[in-house]
Amino acid sequence: MNDVERLQQMIDELRRLRDKCEPKNNRNPRYLRYSNAVSALLWLIDDLRSEA
Repeated sequence: MNDVERLQQMIDELRRLRDKCEPKNNRNPRYLRYSNAVSALLWLIDDLRSEA
């Protein structure tokens, strides 16, 4: 498994955890933090792919 695949698995898990949060909006601090973490990992994947 390469780095991109591992990061994608992390994103999938964070999204599952985020979907358990109520309310499902950015006013919920935990939901927002999960969303920000997903965004950061997506940026990392883009960086890794551009370097390849």
